[in-house]
Amino acid sequence: MKKKYIIILFSIFALSSCNQKTEIPNAVYSKEPVKSPVPFAPGVISTEDHSEFELAFSPDGLTTYFSRRAPEQKQKIYISHFKDGQWTEARRAEFSTDRDEAASITPDGKYLFFGSKRPIPNKPNKGNFDMNIWMMEKADNGWSEPRPLPEPINAVQSENEEWPSSNNNFFFTHDNTTFYFTTMKRGTNAIKLYETNFDGKGFTEPKEVKGIFSDEQYWIYSAVISPDGKYLLFNSYGVPGGAGGEDIFVSKKVADGWSEARPIGKLINTKNEESSPRFSRDGKYFFFSRAENLGNYEYGEWNIFFLETEYLNLESIF
Repeated sequence: MKKKYIIILFSIFALSSCNQKTEIPNAVYSKEPVKSPVPFAPGVISTEDHSEFELAFSPDGLTTYFSRRAPEQKQKIYISHFKDGQWTEARRAEFSTDRDEAASITPDGKYLFFGSKRPIPNKPNKGNFDMNIWMMEKADNGWSEPRPLPEPINAVQSENEEWPSSNNNFFFTHDNTTFYFTTMKRGTNAIKLYETNFDGKGFTEPKEVKGIFSDEQYWIYSAVISPDGKYLLFNSYGVPGGAGGEDIFVSKKVADGWSEARPIGKLINTKNEESSPRFSRDGKYFFFSRAENLGNYEYGEWNIFFLETEYLNLESIF
């Protein structure tokens, strides 16, 4: 009887420890309710003299990696930490050495993925612009050296191939297993959404996620899934129902996949450019990037905006 009692106690302790490890953090990024979009960490992360876009959070929500581009320069990935209710001065990440963007960290914190224009060893690009996904594994002193993902996730451009063919820059998961990325496969005419599974060693053959748009001419870009797994959000250009230009769309999880996407609404989508939807780790906050539309395909600097997710009223969209 005593032995059985010890086993029960051990099981309870193990379950408790597991729950503690998987508990979602609740970092409060604003002391006041944020009911409509405002710049995120103005002057620190969102600045007036640079473009900032696309951010990712560490599992505890206290570190963010985001893309920043100075005028006439390549974008790099920067880091800031949340301490005493404020974000620290951003610094360039040591691994960001080329045109780098779109960082993504797995919920368990084991891997960091990012897009880069850096050349893949022994696979020279023969097209006009080639960006691929690179990954790093968590190490004792930070992150391991970046290495490119294998084919067919990465596809180096062939001769005379042009962007966006065979390009991808963002690799996302909300469950550490199923990853989503968007790319225009060679020989096709639209950027589409794909999923692949990762077991810590290799990736399965990517499968196209269908049903997002009834008209396949519209691109799907920078796709994420909400932390509760209910919604898939992405940006697309010139889709009917949007506000014009680049807008954010949302699809709802259904029994056989994802529903047809709908515009996220006027609170987010405007006559300006909106892209790069993201969530805080606990799902409390929603983030996106916005640039002023100056006309004639000219745009102002990008900045990161945020608000509390509940004010998106995502359920009412469907």
